[in-house]
Amino acid sequence: MNLDIYLFHLINDFALSNSNFGALAIIAASPLIYVLGAWYVIAFIWHKRGGMLDFFALALGGGLGYAFNKIISILWFRPRPFVTEHLVPLIFPSSEKSFPSDHATAAFFIATLLFCHKRSWWWAYLLAAAVALGRVAVGVHYPTDILAGAVVGITFGLLASKIEKRIKRRV
Repeated sequence: MNLDIYLFHLINDFALSNSNFGALAIIAASPLIYVLGAWYVIAFIWHKRGGMLDFFALALGGGLGYAFNKIISILWFRPRPFVTEHLVPLIFPSSEKSFPSDHATAAFFIATLLFCHKRSWWWAYLLAAAVALGRVAVGVHYPTDILAGAVVGITFGLLASKIEKRIKRRV
């Protein structure tokens, strides 16, 4: 058994055997990402005094990250672990692809934007990590799906932050 499958079973089995952790995993796997999104919207409106240029950088970076994930999933389709491991997941995802995780990409993208705006908001990465761990715990992603999604999210978050700063300097 490779490390990815071993870690998946370790985390998923714990969620299935511990109802409290399973319930937290369900919350972390889906609704928690909306908390990160709301945090960014509030920061965008009040802290950043965001205008259309800030929104453009956000949309461009997020759109490129999403498009990158779609291209990767076409080139390297990987079925979800509940399919290959013959398990019943705690939630049912909307797509069949597992690699890379769109939720991890979005969570780490938002966390990176928040961190780039205000270094004291580093703990946004803890929420992003909770989303990522939740996706493994509920049985819809392998750890490497999450790791790849986190790398994509951080990369495009840094790119969006640079684009935003460059646009602001020119305007």
